[in-house]
Amino acid sequence: MGASDLSPSVGGLFKAFLHLGATAYGGLAMVEPIRRRVVQQEGWLSQQEFLDGLALCQLVPGATVVQLATYVGFRLRRAAGGLAAAGGFILPAFLLMLGLSFLYYRYGDLTWAKALSRGFSAVVIALLVQALWRLTPIIRRHWLDLLIALLALAALWARVNYLLVFLAAGFLRLILGFRFAREDSPGSAAAVSPALNFGLVAVQLAATALALALALWGLGHLDAKLGLMSWIFLKVSVVAFGGGYAMIPILQWDMVDHLGWLSLRQFLDGILLGFVTPGPILITATFVGYWLKGLIGALVATVSIFLPPILMIIFLAPFYQRIKEGRWMRPIIQGILAALVGMLVLVTTQMGLTALTDLPSLALMVGAGIALIAFQVNLFWIVVASACLSLLLF
Repeated sequence: MGASDLSPSVGGLFKAFLHLGATAYGGLAMVEPIRRRVVQQEGWLSQQEFLDGLALCQLVPGATVVQLATYVGFRLRRAAGGLAAAGGFILPAFLLMLGLSFLYYRYGDLTWAKALSRGFSAVVIALLVQALWRLTPIIRRHWLDLLIALLALAALWARVNYLLVFLAAGFLRLILGFRFAREDSPGSAAAVSPALNFGLVAVQLAATALALALALWGLGHLDAKLGLMSWIFLKVSVVAFGGGYAMIPILQWDMVDHLGWLSLRQFLDGILLGFVTPGPILITATFVGYWLKGLIGALVATVSIFLPPILMIIFLAPFYQRIKEGRWMRPIIQGILAALVGMLVLVTTQMGLTALTDLPSLALMVGAGIALIAFQVNLFWIVVASACLSLLLF
């Protein structure tokens, strides 16, 4: 789908996601605020178009919410829109993490950060509950969807590979759907995407890969440590599925255990600051880069960890737009979304058991949840209130 008259400009996309990125706490919990802005408030995409993009982002390595921003931007303004939306979403977290990294390496006192982290964790759980509340219609369409959500929940709880669970959910929904389910909208006709020039796409993909390789080679020759750091972040970003949490142990192995660039305490403090700052947990890369090479290191690390998954969405989205129009693709997407509901239940439960260990934390979570779901209070004010209360209570 190309941009319509109602679609924002590239600059408008950047500003919209800059605002979302400034309050982007909680990883998957940020899906609902993005959906509300894109679908309900602005009407840029339909609910189904948004959910289709969310299904695609579950199958690509990297930070899901950054990729979702990329997908929305691409659908509206092609590659420029995808890069603008992703850049706007990441920028607030990058700038804040840069400032916090400077303060940390100068003073090293994280008492305030630990207090904020406890309060923000409660808000994140409230956001996850809100996301579950909004996504429950997915599993109410047919009993198969509820079954798949429960099976996905059990498999993920048993530590089955994240990607395998989503692929199996899509395949199971396809197979069983032919036997038991009716099509959700048999008479609907999707808008036909324009034909793809596969030769042009191949040339663009090759040129992009060559540019990344040359940039990495140039960095390595300018500074061996900077080049190696960039290579590690690039490698991790394209092989680790499951978002930031799945990449934490891989980064620990490379940066702490293998190379010894940071102590374990420093690495864990960087993750803690990643929780305190808005945006994806992978913004910890900025912290690591700043420690190793200052501002240039922070820039290189941030670009290296986020750019490959963003480019994946930009290159995959045109193919996905055509493939999902097939009659067989709709139940696969539905199965992946049902599995996402199961995953959200597991993540919410695990985080709740870990974070809600006392009455103040539980009260913050309940208050934030009521404000979000019942009164639809702007997330910014909830974050501000949570920060103030956290510093007082913890």
